[in-house]
Amino acid sequence: MNLPRLRGPAGHPLVPRRALPGSHRQWPERTLHAYRLALAAVAVAALALLAPHQRPYSVGQLRAGSVAAERVRAPFLFPVPKSREDLTRGRREAEAAVPTIVRLDATVQPRAQARLDSVFAVLVPALRQPLPDSLRLEQLRRQLPQVVGALSVEAVARLARVLATGGTAAIQEYQANCKQVLDGVYTAGVIASKTPLLNDVTPRIRIETADASRELDADGVYSDDELRQGELMALVGQYRTIAEAELVEATHELLALFVQPNLSIDQAETVRLRAEARRSVPSIKRLYARDEVIVEKGATVTVDQVEALNALAAKVAEQELGSPAKRVLLLAGSAVLAAFLVLVLGYYLALREPTVYREPGSLLLLAILVTATAASASYIRAHELDALLVPTPLAAMLTTILLGPQLGVMVSFLVGLYTGSVFGDLYVAVVCSLTAAVAVYAVRRVRHRNQFYQAMILLPCSYILLVAATDLARFVPLTGLYEHLLPGIFTGVAAPILTIGLLPIFESLFRITTDITLLELSDLNRPLLRELAVRAPGTYTHSLIMANLSESAAEAIGANPLLARVGCYYHDIGKMLKPEYFTENQGLRGGRNPHDHLAPTMSMLIISSHVKDGLELAEEYGLPKALADLIPQHHGTTVIEYFYNRAIERGNEGVRRDDFRYDGPRPQTKEAGILMLADSVESAARTLTERTPNRVRQLVRNIVQQKFTAGQLDECALTLQDLHRIEESFVPVLMGTLHARIQYPWQRAQRQKVR
Repeated sequence: MNLPRLRGPAGHPLVPRRALPGSHRQWPERTLHAYRLALAAVAVAALALLAPHQRPYSVGQLRAGSVAAERVRAPFLFPVPKSREDLTRGRREAEAAVPTIVRLDATVQPRAQARLDSVFAVLVPALRQPLPDSLRLEQLRRQLPQVVGALSVEAVARLARVLATGGTAAIQEYQANCKQVLDGVYTAGVIASKTPLLNDVTPRIRIETADASRELDADGVYSDDELRQGELMALVGQYRTIAEAELVEATHELLALFVQPNLSIDQAETVRLRAEARRSVPSIKRLYARDEVIVEKGATVTVDQVEALNALAAKVAEQELGSPAKRVLLLAGSAVLAAFLVLVLGYYLALREPTVYREPGSLLLLAILVTATAASASYIRAHELDALLVPTPLAAMLTTILLGPQLGVMVSFLVGLYTGSVFGDLYVAVVCSLTAAVAVYAVRRVRHRNQFYQAMILLPCSYILLVAATDLARFVPLTGLYEHLLPGIFTGVAAPILTIGLLPIFESLFRITTDITLLELSDLNRPLLRELAVRAPGTYTHSLIMANLSESAAEAIGANPLLARVGCYYHDIGKMLKPEYFTENQGLRGGRNPHDHLAPTMSMLIISSHVKDGLELAEEYGLPKALADLIPQHHGTTVIEYFYNRAIERGNEGVRRDDFRYDGPRPQTKEAGILMLADSVESAARTLTERTPNRVRQLVRNIVQQKFTAGQLDECALTLQDLHRIEESFVPVLMGTLHARIQYPWQRAQRQKVR
């Protein structure tokens, strides 16, 4: 049958469009089962490999401050290594004990003295000649161009006044004082800059010469910058013959020309000596001989004895792991423990979380969160960090927001148990599990990102209380509580911050829609909803009323009210492309129904095409999969009865009921089932002439029974009890929407005239 190519007012073709890829796509059960097994095997292998070896059973574990129940002897010779902190501190101290090596250039001082003598040999006779100042200055510039050119005019004039008028003895004393100043400077040593010395690990330096060396503080030498900025002037002012202020400044300018560094840092030698010093620090704290007593019976255990027992346990484990057979047994034991954890989680998913259990992406996300937490626990244990730094609350919060709070609680206890097994400490398992559960509580209903501040308060408080309680139960001294609390407080603050940053990434990668995203999409001022309100106002109003019905029903049965409400906003967006073909929008066009002039099959194609149009708009505007799925599912595979009956009435031959069905699929979730019922109920309630509670309740019951009998709700998780609660929740909302109003006086008068 050839159909005419009609077009709506927006120019969109009314013939069926190419079907979009199915929004609800499930893997075959056999493929999905194989995927689950493969993912479980990978998770078990990862957890087994990440689990470090446990403390050997033969070596007991004692805590500092406890009383030893028996005497412990060393079964063989073993060393007690220093802790990482002690070894680092010892190496740092050894490095700081090595001074910076500085080399002395012994040729700098004689060259400077010789240059000064040669300058005085020319300067003194020239200044004592009876010549005008201008001629004397010109002569000096020719004989000593570098010296006179570097001095200021005032300095030359002052030197000329002293050397020209002073006696021979005074001039000789002046020259001798200048040499003494240079000798003192060079004897102490001059370095280009002290900054590298003062910023080094130690301020001590060792000046190396060809035949000797001396060690002193960096402050004991001069820097070129200090001498030029005033230190040299202070040295010059100590001599009586130069004490006059003007002459001091002139002499400072003169002697500064003969000062240059005679010390230089030997960086390579310094690095070599400090590396040797670091290597020379022993990594062993002490050595225990065979049968030597480590702890006496009844003695109070010290920190050193705890370290000795830990070292003995590590040595025993090293000997045990030297055997390939025992290494295989250790890996097998870890694999069995990991397999039970994965088995428990898988059983819980199959029993209580069927949606996650059937979704490959959700299973992969869950595996990533669990194994990543396990990897962090293994890393923290290997680097001897605090167990409370393991981000179990982070995994719990991400699971809660992305997959649901019940699954978040299960993950909390599973990762807490695994973390406790990694550290071999029951109290670690308790604290990690309970704080992760608190994290689930804090974000179970999070809709705004600022609600994470609640978690930032609850989590640190939980860590403080639980750590304090467990430490007090183990008789940990009060002075040690502070050190134990800091890691927990840090994790409690950092976990919500990391959750905020990671959420958008996981939402995008796994196409998961959280309540935060739904709340953003619920804004009625979004372009797509504003366009719907303008082009199809009847559909828009129908969607708002339907949203109230669906939200109330979802709250009644424990479904997601926000998803149900926002899904109603977008469930019929496809109608705005051809709004005049839907009865709720025909009032704006004088009530004319374009279907009166169309064949029933053509009308059916036009009506059903709004589903495909809606899916295309959802893809164009980037609506998440959870909302796009509701567009076809809220119709399911129901029959468009009106046009099917019209086709029969017209006597069309070969009319099949299946030709007038929507393509489906049927509702797959509780929210989709609620939308199907709310859509039908809201539309049918408008036809009621007598809108009493009993009539409304009967209408709702009939529609629910009709959908149930037709099998439209067979593929979603709605139970008979859920359907009863949905019926009861619909009635008050409908009565509030369809309530009658008192007539105005002019309406009563008009009615009487009509009569």
